[in-house]
Amino acid sequence: MWRKIQKFLAVFLPLILLLIYIGVVICMLNRWDPVTPITLVPIWGWAVMGMFASLLCWIFFRGFLSVFVFCVWLITGIGFSEETHGLARELAVFLQNNSDSEESRDPPTPGRLRVVNVEANASEEGLRKVLELEPDIVIVQNAPDESVLQSFADELFGTNRSVAVNQSNAILARGEFRETLAEPESTTLHVRLRTRAGVTIDITNLDLERCAPRLDMWHPDVWEELIEARRKNRRLIRNYLGVHELTGEKSGRIVSGGFGTPPGDDAFRPLANTDMLDAFGEAGIGWGNTFPSEYPVLRLDQVWVSENLAPLKATARVNPASEHRIVVCDLEVAKN
Repeated sequence: MWRKIQKFLAVFLPLILLLIYIGVVICMLNRWDPVTPITLVPIWGWAVMGMFASLLCWIFFRGFLSVFVFCVWLITGIGFSEETHGLARELAVFLQNNSDSEESRDPPTPGRLRVVNVEANASEEGLRKVLELEPDIVIVQNAPDESVLQSFADELFGTNRSVAVNQSNAILARGEFRETLAEPESTTLHVRLRTRAGVTIDITNLDLERCAPRLDMWHPDVWEELIEARRKNRRLIRNYLGVHELTGEKSGRIVSGGFGTPPGDDAFRPLANTDMLDAFGEAGIGWGNTFPSEYPVLRLDQVWVSENLAPLKATARVNPASEHRIVVCDLEVAKN
């Protein structure tokens, strides 16, 4: 009797896992709002759970189908996780140059811009790591007092610098802010920067509602809360790109922030539809996840750029004074 049950379960349970796999893939491809919590979990997270369940099936019931489903989850987790792509790029750089460390410390060459996004934990200490990165633009969330920011900008850029603040968000840059726009109902901040090279760049430090995986997200109330958060974030991004559009034909655009939402979420569709590029998705090297800082599993801090600011390299750096890692992007400004 047990042998018959074992044979049945050796087929039935892997088939259930295969159906779950198909369902997850369909949700990931379409990103429908009603399945928002499913799509917030990184594909490698689903792959780990699917592989673990398949392994248990094989241990207790054996059967080829369990091995097949395990391999399907494994291939999907490796092939479609952006973490894999970042690590592959890092390996390629290592094989080409033997080491990436010296290159990462070099200041940007002429014609290139280095953009840094940092969650400062409301302290000057949270900004200190930025000094060694030699940036041209610093986009700050949870910033310290404006007096601290002014002093830090002097130390970082000297006299040729600009500082804009809206509540807990700030933007520091080498160059002149020609226009600034602070959203009164949030910490979102827009500036128009004129760089020393004469390039105009519109920068947005975007404040979004947190919409990330959580342990209780399967509860109906939390499920609905995450769906509404995504819808709100998508409306905000669309509004900021439309009503507060600053970009012209001869200017670049940067949209950055501690978005509180992992990449690939449908909230970012307005950015993708306007040909904005996720800098790490395009040129990320190494492990790009930023939260939590010590063992990051989610890439909540992102930098998006217009096509005329081509991403050359993007990395995530540990910030000892913050729970979020720093995002560092080197961009090449296209000649108009």
